[in-house]
Amino acid sequence: MTLKVDLRKFLDEEGKVLELTEQAKIVFQFLTKVVSSVSENIEQPLIYVDLNCNTRAIDLSCEGSIEANSTAAGIIEWHCDSCAVSGTIFNWQESIWDKEKRIIH
Repeated sequence: MTLKVDLRKFLDEEGKVLELTEQAKIVFQFLTKVVSSVSENIEQPLIYVDLNCNTRAIDLSCEGSIEANSTAAGIIEWHCDSCAVSGTIFNWQESIWDKEKRIIH
């Protein structure tokens, strides 16, 4: 299963989180943890996110770990190291979960 997510779809025009269902909240928390972890370590080729696969939804049994990276195009790719689940996250830059340190010249 591949999950493709535009992070802006969870936010209003002011960048605040929309009202979400319980399942959507769980998915959103999972995704924002991936964004924070990757953006904090953006220069690393592969980031081991402090999440288990089963934290992305209710009643999942996979205990695999999440690995992620950022592509040259600024898309975050993530996958479970045990099962076939994976995904991409885009439009995360400049959100409150973007922890990338930017250098001003």
